[in-house]
Formats: sequence, structure tokens, C-alpha cells
Amino acid sequence: MEESDDDIVLVKDVNPVGYIAGGDLDYRKRPRPRLAKKNSKSLWVAYLLWLFGGWWALHLLYLRRDRQAFIWLTTFGGFFGVGVVRDFFRIPSYVKDINEDSQYIADLISKMKTNRKPPFSLMRFVGQILVGNLWSVLLVAAVPNEEVFGIKWTPLTYLSPVGAALAVWYIGNIGHSQGELKWAMIGALVVVPFSVFHPPFSNWSSILSAVLFDWKGKQWQRTPSPKISLCKRLMNLSACLLLFSSLWISALYFNATVTDEHGERIKLRDAAKNFLNSPMFLQFKENLKIVISDAMKNGWGIAWTNFVELLDPHGKNHALKVLGLQKNASQEEIKATYKKLAKEWHPDRHEDKEAAHEKFMEIREAYEKLSVYENRRSQRNKH
Repeated sequence: MEESDDDIVLVKDVNPVGYIAGGDLDYRKRPRPRLAKKNSKSLWVAYLLWLFGGWWALHLLYLRRDRQAFIWLTTFGGFFGVGVVRDFFRIPSYVKDINEDSQYIADLISKMKTNRKPPFSLMRFVGQILVGNLWSVLLVAAVPNEEVFGIKWTPLTYLSPVGAALAVWYIGNIGHSQGELKWAMIGALVVVPFSVFHPPFSNWSSILSAVLFDWKGKQWQRTPSPKISLCKRLMNLSACLLLFSSLWISALYFNATVTDEHGERIKLRDAAKNFLNSPMFLQFKENLKIVISDAMKNGWGIAWTNFVELLDPHGKNHALKVLGLQKNASQEEIKATYKKLAKEWHPDRHEDKEAAHEKFMEIREAYEKLSVYENRRSQRNKH
């Protein structure tokens, strides 16, 4: 039976990747599906990013190792640079992994066939314990030790092992290893009943969590991770960093203290507030206003010259202040004032000879500094 033109419904075909057929009017022709774009990460680019941005985990972000990048960003490069240095030797394998190098994949499949689960890694195990302790301590430090909104939050400190479990699980899911959170959580929470009566027991939460996760929870990640857009990846990473930073902010605002010379503890937030009202900061603030105002009126070139003078690199302004003189004091006034003050503060005229000697030497040093400055200025004027 022949098919008439009226029986043909002209509907645009869409292939599995969402490409709409175009270029000709016969929509019954299905276009070839476009092949998925393979990763082609460059080894040299990875090393350049490591060299210039290793501490900011740029090489890991480039190679789509976002979980590892987060750990590096929150532990100063993998505990003060240890992780960054180790990456120097690991980058070639990271590049082969992301590019799905045939030999690398073949070796990985062989490992999966040989081992029921990923082999034990001492570096990963130690990292889980260290980061677990860090997150556990940070959670405790972030809990306010005072009432906030009329609520007493201190009982939450007993849940510090949750931080250890999250760290163990998070690190355990980097690369081709994965595992369930429940095993890390069970190992960490075992110590909670004991830590209620003896808080130091909570220090074992990271170790027990890492042991149980490695024993029961760890397995191979046998399917590739889904590809996520760069925008979404950066949003996820930013959200994690914001949460981590909020814990530090809470710890510093509510619980951090400084100790004065009498051994008295002062809240860091109160000390910071008092610093903002201190003469030193107010003077700095006033000088900054002067520099900005000077720049707006006379330009940044003159403002910079005046700023350098304000910094008093020759010590002239301080010396004049010691002698109690104005900025425009003449050499005759300086000499006369020095003689007067030197006579007044001579150690032989005071009972406290040590204090008088210090004052006398300060006056003498100020005068000598001004004399040297004046001689240099006179020599420059002659030339």
C-alpha cells in the first residue's frame, strides 16, 4: 500500500543529545548523533597551575578533582603544603585518569578484578584522621559558650564526632574509592557515650571512624562520575567554603579570646572593637583620610610624596616631637631647645638617674638625627 503525502507528519527529529535536525527540509532523515566530547586535559597546563596556584588548588579544579581541592583549600595546601608537594608527583596519573587513558583504564580494571575493594592507602588513612580531628575540633569551637537567642548551645559539643565522620566519608569518596556515610558515622558516634563522662575519649572518633569506613564501607567506584558544568561545580565549592568559613567566624566571634599582661582573658570581638577605638587606629584612619583627600585634590603623584613624608622615613617628625618643636622649626630653635632639655634632663640633676639617662639619650638622639637631616638638606641645596 502506497503512502500518500498527507499521511506524512513533518515533525523535527531530536537525537539523544538534543540536536535538532536542520539543513534540509526532509525531517524524516535522522542526523547522526554527535559523539560525546572527550576530556583532553594538558599535563603542562596542570603543572603550570600547580606552580602558580597550587596553594589555591587550581590544578585540582582544572582536573575536576573538586573534593580534593576543597580539602587542600581548608588545610593550607594539604596540611601546610604536604598535599601540594605530593601532587607534583601525582599530576601525571591525575591527567591520565581524567583523559581516560587506555593503559590507565586497563590497569584500573585489572586492580578492580584483583581486589574486591580499593587497597589500603596510608596517606588517605592519615588524611582522614587529621582532617577528621580538625573538623571535630572546629565544630566544638564554633558552638557558642554563651546563650544566643535565649538558647544554650553547649550540649552540641558532644556531637563533635559528627565532624570527624563527615571528614572520613568525604576523603573516602575522592578518586575511584567510595563508601557509605553510615559506617563512618557509626565508628565516630561509638565514642559519644564515653566522651560525656570523659571528654578526651572524643579524640578517638576520627580513628575509629576511619577504621570502620575502611573495613566495612569502602568500595570501588565502578561508574564514571557524572559531568557537571563548571558553573555548578564552582557554586558547590563556594557553598562548602562558605559553610566552612561560617564555622570559623562563629568560633572567632563567640569563643576566641586574647590574654592581657595580667593573664585576664578578653573576648576577641571586644578586643577588636576596642582596637577600632584605640588612638593608634584612629590616627591611622585619620592619616588615611588625609592621603585620600590629598590624592583627590593634587593627584596621586603628589599624594604619594606626601604619604612617604607622613611615614617619616628619616625620623624627623618623631625627633621634633621629642624636642617639643613644630614642623617648621629652624636650626637655631632646634639647637637652643636641645641645650635647654639636655641641661634639664642631665642624670646628675635627678635622683632616678636611670630614667633621666634614658630621657637624656632620647633627646640627644633626636638632636643628632635632626642635625644629620639638616646637613644632608644643605648639601643637596648647594648642588
